[in-house]
Amino acid sequence: MQLRSCSLAIAIATSLIASILSSSCGSAVKAGRQPRHLSVLSWNIWHAGHTKYYGSKACDGIIGILKESQADVILMVETYGASQMVADSLGYDHYLISDNLCIYSRYPITGRYTFPDSISTFNFGGIEINVDGQPVRIFDTWIHYLPDERLTPTHLSEQEIIDWEKSGTRDEEINTIIATLEPMMADTDSIPIIIGGDFNSHSHLDWTEATKDMYRHGGAVVAWPVSVAMTWAGFIDSFREINPDPAKKLGVTWITEADSVETPHRSDRIDFIYYKGRNIKAVDSECYDNLLGEPFTFNGKQFFYASDHGFVLTRFQLD
Repeated sequence: MQLRSCSLAIAIATSLIASILSSSCGSAVKAGRQPRHLSVLSWNIWHAGHTKYYGSKACDGIIGILKESQADVILMVETYGASQMVADSLGYDHYLISDNLCIYSRYPITGRYTFPDSISTFNFGGIEINVDGQPVRIFDTWIHYLPDERLTPTHLSEQEIIDWEKSGTRDEEINTIIATLEPMMADTDSIPIIIGGDFNSHSHLDWTEATKDMYRHGGAVVAWPVSVAMTWAGFIDSFREINPDPAKKLGVTWITEADSVETPHRSDRIDFIYYKGRNIKAVDSECYDNLLGEPFTFNGKQFFYASDHGFVLTRFQLD
């Protein structure tokens, strides 16, 4: 009698375990069939593509590149009057945060964010979108360009370079942005945050021991305050996550040969797409750069390039 009871109990337990595993695996397979992806492009188009110099070909080049990218969300910097024309051409929802910043989205914009009590809309603002049921908060950023990174005193010690960097307002601005987002950062387990834009600063992930004698870094290894602050706040640099070795792939977004400065020219990465969240993961990221006013080949097609900045394109998977 005891043997029969024991056998029956084992059979029932085995059946329950099989049922649970079958249900869990079935749900995982079902969920895996339709992964949600979100591609985000960040680009400083340099005073609306400098249309006053290049006319309609500047607009055509910018819009052509944006269309070809097939980005779901575009973080634009130095928009300056181009917002409605770009939105109409793409057929996207858009939010003009300020003359400087605009965000375009293929997905519905369900919320708009500015923080006038803490930071200017010229520097920062964002949206919330609905990606097939998953809310995502996305922010556009411009941090001050002074002190001019083209003049980085690489001959000085690391601390002296950091002191030079902090003579401007970039570190204050990024810390204000992070503090402003703190309440939203507490929600990133359910609502991820993406922050992109022109940070006008280098990255500590690029100025490393491995690259100190490359890219005209002049032997300098620098813990750049802006990128360090983003890392400490838990944000991931999407490009450097996908391309972890800066010695093999720097990811240039800024070619100073386009400008006239009496200093050795340096190409570097100052435009970024960061993210934070439990249910988001970068699966691909690339930086594209080109000389201002020169033809640009993108996905096998040629476009007029009307900016002195390159752009970053990151593709995320939302779980």
